[in-house]
Amino acid sequence: MKKRYLIVVFAIFLSMVGELFANTKDISNESIKLQLQWKHQFEFAGFYAAKEKGFYKEVGLDVEFVEFHSTNIVDEVLKGNAHYGLTYATLIAEYMQEKPLVFLANFFKQSPLVLVTQKEIKTPKDLKNKKVMGLLDSTHKHIFLEMLDRFNLTPSDFTNIPRRFSSESFINKEVDALSVFTTNEIFTLDQKGVQYNILDPAVYGVKFYDINLFTTKQELQNNPQRVKKFRQASIKGWEYALSHQEELVDIILAKYNTQNKSKEALLFEAKQIEYLMLANIYPIGSIDIEQVKIISDSFAQSLKLPKKQKEELQDFIYATGMKSFELSQEQKEYLEKKKVLKMCIDPDWMPLEKIENGKHIGVSAEYMELISQKLDIPIKLVVTENWTQSLEKIQQKQCDFLALAEKTPKRQEYLHFTNPYISVPLAIATKQGVAFSSSLSRLQNKTLGVVKNYSLNELLKMKYPNLNLVEVGSVKEGLEFVDQEKIFGFVDNFMVINHEIQKSKINNTVSITGQFAETFHLSIASRIDEPILNEIFEKTLVTIDTETKEHIFNRWNNISYQVTVDYEMVAQILFFTLLLLGVFTYWNLKLKEEIKNKELAQEKLRQSEEKFRILFDTAPVLLDAFDENGKVVLWNKECEKVFGYSFKQLQETDDALSLFYPDIEQRQKVIESFQSDQYNVYKEWYPTTKEGKRITTVWANIKLPNGEVFSIGYDRTQQRKDEQIIKEKTDQLEIAKKELEKLNNSLEKKVNDEIQKNTEQQVILKHQSKLAQMGEMIENIAHQWRQPLAQVNSIVLVLDAYLEKQGIVDDHIEEKLAQIEFLTQYMSKTIDDFKNYFHPNKDKQLFQVKDAIENAYDVLKGRLQTLEIEIVFYIQKDLKSNSYMYELQQVILT
Repeated sequence: MKKRYLIVVFAIFLSMVGELFANTKDISNESIKLQLQWKHQFEFAGFYAAKEKGFYKEVGLDVEFVEFHSTNIVDEVLKGNAHYGLTYATLIAEYMQEKPLVFLANFFKQSPLVLVTQKEIKTPKDLKNKKVMGLLDSTHKHIFLEMLDRFNLTPSDFTNIPRRFSSESFINKEVDALSVFTTNEIFTLDQKGVQYNILDPAVYGVKFYDINLFTTKQELQNNPQRVKKFRQASIKGWEYALSHQEELVDIILAKYNTQNKSKEALLFEAKQIEYLMLANIYPIGSIDIEQVKIISDSFAQSLKLPKKQKEELQDFIYATGMKSFELSQEQKEYLEKKKVLKMCIDPDWMPLEKIENGKHIGVSAEYMELISQKLDIPIKLVVTENWTQSLEKIQQKQCDFLALAEKTPKRQEYLHFTNPYISVPLAIATKQGVAFSSSLSRLQNKTLGVVKNYSLNELLKMKYPNLNLVEVGSVKEGLEFVDQEKIFGFVDNFMVINHEIQKSKINNTVSITGQFAETFHLSIASRIDEPILNEIFEKTLVTIDTETKEHIFNRWNNISYQVTVDYEMVAQILFFTLLLLGVFTYWNLKLKEEIKNKELAQEKLRQSEEKFRILFDTAPVLLDAFDENGKVVLWNKECEKVFGYSFKQLQETDDALSLFYPDIEQRQKVIESFQSDQYNVYKEWYPTTKEGKRITTVWANIKLPNGEVFSIGYDRTQQRKDEQIIKEKTDQLEIAKKELEKLNNSLEKKVNDEIQKNTEQQVILKHQSKLAQMGEMIENIAHQWRQPLAQVNSIVLVLDAYLEKQGIVDDHIEEKLAQIEFLTQYMSKTIDDFKNYFHPNKDKQLFQVKDAIENAYDVLKGRLQTLEIEIVFYIQKDLKSNSYMYELQQVILT
């Protein structure tokens, strides 16, 4: 019983320990960051699947996705802001510039970047003098430039319009072409019913990788297991995403839809991405060293970078072990049904391939033998007399594929092409003594031979339409025409020309005198009606390792020749050797003197450069220079002082101009000004300093005698401020002047008004003075009249008393005496009225208007009666006024 109890306890203990370890494992998940090359969309569905379905968690990783925000993806990883990154094929160019990077996996076997064009533009050469939006804006512009180069077009042949991340300009036909991604922007155009053509670089042989996973060498050295686990889990995620597309779309809509895309748009993107990944041909995440070498060579040419050999590129690519090779069930059934594959070749194109005694020999023959063994199916040679007949037979379906062929637009109408597995540079053979040539453009006026129906014929006519090309039947015939001087030169790949010259009798008269940047990229080409065969060949070629390819190539490229001794020539060589030794001794002495003079000249040059540098840095003007891509090449101390950036800081910035001109259109105008042929003409610009301050500057292009151009400028910010202050002060003075004039005018009017008022006041005062004098005179008259009137009135009273005393009663006398008394009272009252009329009493009083009128009438009553004038009054009895009664009487009398 105790034993059973102990077992149970021990089991519980083990369970708890197991759970503890499990929890510890969850807690110990390593947190890493993956820098995406754009915003969230189906383009990164495999990584979402690895996170959401727990593939990362299974290997102890907790992955955070970082969206793109105007940053240099490679620099973000190198700086440690992210552990891993996804970027374009420019990753290879970054490695070629000696950056410590490791290429972990490739997911898109060709770039989704294409040009959509208006309906009338059908080939790249139609872009000449057209407006193209977004072609030169991005780091992956080299894809387009490579395609355009095949048609001999350069950026100066069209107008580049900065990208606005909208298709409206194209829809409104404001531009002729627009760079888009087939994964999403094509969907928008289709939804709006826009008519367009597509120029796909892949159609013209330009196949660049996309969605490339990378990390740093330091990450690989410090965490090799983490790198391996992250890569494997990511590939597993992509396998799941491709087979569960709708489920991943739902996950994106729920968690990663920062661009607010519709479900239809994401499903469209999923189908496009499935095509770009070619998962039925290549293992997901696989990297083909041959394709990397082709892309590397392209960057070396377009960016002027040193070429990388395969060994160097192999160090760049993450080692994953042996290449897997597994045909799908459909592919296996196809081969079982075919039983034999029929092949056509060029019957006379050694050392690449040839039909000799009915057998296939050459470089392609060894590849076909390897492929036959890997596929376990016989490959039968269909014998032809020339290359033209081989092309005819595959079009007539008498053979299944061509062992070696270069992709051209016309051939793509009836053939599928694998990735190139042989690349050979283009060369020219001429009569000996002709100067070496490195560019076909220099041979525009020469007659050049090419084999009829070779891809070179079509491609050269597209790129160099002015070349005078003559078709010949074979390589041998072309070289014989050169020897016979029927044509100036014969053009083909280097290996073929070299082989034919060495085996023929014309090796003393004809030689290779030129090698060009153009390269033959040769693939297996199968009929377009059997696409499965192309998939099978692609899968098989991937499994052929680099060492095997180099072994085949070197065996056929190393040609041995029999050497015979010509003693007469030996003597001539000896004589010329002694002569050359003498000349060499003489020139050696001469050279020492020249070296001494050169050292003196270099010292003077150094001193001159030092003086120039001192003047350049201490000059109180802005001196700088930018290249055609907006990268700074000159930057003096005054520029550092004004803008706040050092020369070193700007050199480390990919797009220095964007620091000063954040607006894309303004920045484009500045770049165009660098290329302007107007010199010493100052123009005003408004850049932004490091502190974010917008300043005013004037710049002019200055051309030196050696043709170099730099810019000279001045900071006019303070001057413009002073001018503004002066203008404001001037405006204020002008306003003050107008106000003063207005005040003067107003003052003059006020003075005139005051004078007028004063005059009127004087008149009033004068009138009042006269009234006062009149009043005084009336007062005096009244004084003089009152005494006689009083005496008369006294006499009347005495007479009345006397008569009464005497007892004399006479009515007539009484009447007359009463009349005299009335008259004296009336005259006294009249005198008072006149006196009051001129009395300057200004006190207001409440009075009846009727009284004022009657008082005025009493003054004039005598006069009126004399004149026999009768006045009739109609006055409202209760009409009153609170005013000056005597002044109203004066008005009535007046």
